[in-house]
Amino acid sequence: MNDATAKQIVALLLSSLQQEARKNLPDYVRDSWLSALSEIVEKSLYHLWVNIISNIDKIKIDADVVEIIDERERPADDPT
Repeated sequence: MNDATAKQIVALLLSSLQQEARKNLPDYVRDSWLSALSEIVEKSLYHLWVNIISNIDKIKIDADVVEIIDERERPADDPT
């Protein structure tokens, strides 16, 4: 998958996460939680997610669920 598509997917993930936080978190914690999320995303999380998604062949996005399936073969010495 190319980086532009991965960036669009990450933007959708972040937007969805922020919308859910706004809907479900109580007022007294919402702003600080969203601020902390933004700080983490800006520092490295965004680039990490783009890199991971760019290197995955299949991504299935459903209305409320994002499922990333990595079907690459694992090395024999990988315990996972």
